[in-house]
Amino acid sequence: MKLFRFNALVLFLAAAAFCGPVWAGPLEGIVFDPSGKAIAGAEVALTRLPGFLRESRTDSRGAYRFEDVPDGIYQLSANAHALSAPPIEVEIQGMQGGKQDIHLKISAISSKVVVSAALSPAPAPLIGSSVDVVSRQDIDDRRAQNALDVVRGVAGVEINQSGRRGGVTSAFIRGGESKYTAVMVDGIPLNEFGGAFDLASLPADGIERVEITRGPQSALYGSNAVTGVINIISRKGELSPRFTALAEGGSYSTRRFATGGSGLTRGLSWSYSLSRLDSEGVVANDNYRNQSAYLSLGFAPSRRRQFDFHFFGNANHNGAPGPYGSDPNNLFYGIDTISRGKQNLFAYQLGYVEKFSSRFRQVTTVNLATNDLYYRSSWGDYRSDNLRGILNTRSEIILSSTNSLSAGFEFNREQVRHTYITDSQNSPFLLPRTSLAYFVEDHWNLSKRLYLIAGVRFDNLRTHSIPPDAWGSRPSIPADSIVKINPRLSAAYIARESASDAALNGTRIHGSFGTGIRPPDGFELAFTNNPSLKPEKSVSFDAGVEQTFLASRAAVDLTYFFNRFEDQIVTLGGSVANLSSYTSDNLKNTRAHGIELSFRTYPVQSLELGGQYTFLDSSILALDGSSRALDPYEVGQELVRRPRHSAAFNITWRFKRLTLNTSGNIRGAVLDVDPSYGLSACSYGMPCFFRNRGYTRVDAGFSYKIAYGVEIYGRLNNLLNQKYEETFGYPALGANFMAGMKFDISTE
Repeated sequence: MKLFRFNALVLFLAAAAFCGPVWAGPLEGIVFDPSGKAIAGAEVALTRLPGFLRESRTDSRGAYRFEDVPDGIYQLSANAHALSAPPIEVEIQGMQGGKQDIHLKISAISSKVVVSAALSPAPAPLIGSSVDVVSRQDIDDRRAQNALDVVRGVAGVEINQSGRRGGVTSAFIRGGESKYTAVMVDGIPLNEFGGAFDLASLPADGIERVEITRGPQSALYGSNAVTGVINIISRKGELSPRFTALAEGGSYSTRRFATGGSGLTRGLSWSYSLSRLDSEGVVANDNYRNQSAYLSLGFAPSRRRQFDFHFFGNANHNGAPGPYGSDPNNLFYGIDTISRGKQNLFAYQLGYVEKFSSRFRQVTTVNLATNDLYYRSSWGDYRSDNLRGILNTRSEIILSSTNSLSAGFEFNREQVRHTYITDSQNSPFLLPRTSLAYFVEDHWNLSKRLYLIAGVRFDNLRTHSIPPDAWGSRPSIPADSIVKINPRLSAAYIARESASDAALNGTRIHGSFGTGIRPPDGFELAFTNNPSLKPEKSVSFDAGVEQTFLASRAAVDLTYFFNRFEDQIVTLGGSVANLSSYTSDNLKNTRAHGIELSFRTYPVQSLELGGQYTFLDSSILALDGSSRALDPYEVGQELVRRPRHSAAFNITWRFKRLTLNTSGNIRGAVLDVDPSYGLSACSYGMPCFFRNRGYTRVDAGFSYKIAYGVEIYGRLNNLLNQKYEETFGYPALGANFMAGMKFDISTE
């Protein structure tokens, strides 16, 4: 309570100190390509510390316009395909506003504004953290059906899917567990209680971009952001109304339909997307259905106030035929024709911004996400209902032209009710957890070459009391409260400015340090007699160099990273027949470090070449107080499903109305477990660890714009017809194709 009063006092004094008139005028201009031709559809962003962000696109004349821009100094940036320009500093004074044209050049370095790597949005080159942005153009080029398709190929990220469409899909970032990745839509956390999340349900339709931030982000987002954040950002309404629709079909009776629209109408920005994907699958009980919807609204009733609303909904239903591939222990019992899963995922966000002056504003968001899962099988049915509600409010203050401060408070309530988490009457009970957090972040812009971001977050994690179970192995566990402090520091230094006529030009040095936490999930809390089970934690850092060549037409980034994971929760004892005989404790430790190498080049504007290589050295360390690892693991053993070597490439060529794209993913061999029994196979005297061989998957496609917004396209996936298994025992799809037609209608 004292901390809350202190925080309120700070906000009041800041408001009193900085309140004043908000003079506002327009900022407008035209965006040109290297030949001097105006560019339609270019992305334009206007930013100012700490957190002022406006985004728009140029109209058919290449013009952009921002209304009601308060007095101050801003960073103005613009991007188009293969074209970019360093951020331009502009100053707005008085009601007359300003005018600034932007001249782009061919560049492998994008100045896109990133909103997920700090409390305040900033152009990507000025952020020290490792961030990749997958754009709408990248998504369209690859004709992606799911968000997981566009995250594949990002350095340091391993996507693992259990075979078919709709199969359970996990993301491992820099050697961390799949529960260590925070997944968000428009900043709304979607992770289940304890961090798990299945990426298979997220569609590619309606997405503006995907931001993948690697490294611990718990100082920003609290729990679960241990090794990184995947933030899916939906399209925003801008300019004149525009509508799209597509229909496609292909192998395995797969069909997909989607429609969407966006625009700015009488001060109300709006966008929506509706999509449905169906597939009959490869074997019996392998059919899949996915239905999704996005809705974004924005309204500014005055120069001081802005309201935003975001909604995401997904309902999917799929069969689960089980492992029917590799079977080293000869345990295959045939295709499972009974097991099926259903999921209903809904997320809502209401945002409100109050601008007290050109130097101070208050940002408040309320998030609500529900994730309900139902699974039917011959072994018994289960249901899991997850709910998370978050209230976040922060003050953003410009202290000087080179320094800004953001500070605030967050209330986070998450809860789960699961069929297998039961009380003394063998009835499921509600298991809640509350987090009260205080956070602060400071941005420094020193000498226009060095950019520093430092922050810290204090989380008070409060787990409610847990009743005893029916078997007497879990006593009544009292409510518990624990405080975790997570610092974070990132730096970007422009060692050499870009020179348009130099073969070796821009050099940027970047690095970050931070810690992360993941509180126990429902099973770890419910199946233990340990009342002092603590969150898992990590300590991580990275450092790298980004170098541009050939007058910025080519760029290479080399980054070293190191992660140490401690207090990891292990399960001791127990049996499959008696789940409540399992116990948990914080004993496990692991380490992962390696190198990420990525490159992108545009020899000419119409040709894009890119790729990445990741080397990962992961290792299981000894248990606390012991020289041994948890059975059946061994000290020094590599982590499961995390490849030592992985790579990806992407080639896109455009010629007038025709676009050709080829992309590929290469993964080395990984350690995996028995597909039927997992680690339990060792308990029955059988081997449980196996080598899952590597693979190379190549996809290729085309699109052709006919006329009047009509486009036809086709794509051949796994064109080499590789037989491989991302998850051991679950065959991936062989060669398959999709073809379709898209309509793009603009009212401009």
